[in-house]
Amino acid sequence: MLIIPTGHFAEISRPRKLRVRERWIVGSSIGLLVVIAVAVVIALTSVQRTSRNGCIDVSAATVIGGSELYRCGGQARALCSQPQTAPAANVSFQRALAEACRKAGLPVSAPPSP
Repeated sequence: MLIIPTGHFAEISRPRKLRVRERWIVGSSIGLLVVIAVAVVIALTSVQRTSRNGCIDVSAATVIGGSELYRCGGQARALCSQPQTAPAANVSFQRALAEACRKAGLPVSAPPSP
């Protein structure tokens, strides 16, 4: 026969208090889950523009940073139809612009002959 000390049942039947370390672990885990949930929501709700239906979207990397060029309608047609006379440093941008114009269904001007 097992003899249980007095008050043992009352001690084990009430909820156990969390220690400081356990509270830190639970709080950190909840915080991490919130950050992940926010990142997932932002990733799923953000929309990146694409080149189609008469609109062009070109990202260009330059020496001092990068930029994004987005034009639609007449502005896109004018940009795609003007001759590409930029310096040789912008060859990658010119290629990206020509590809974006083709994806948008806009006519691309031919590069000037040397």
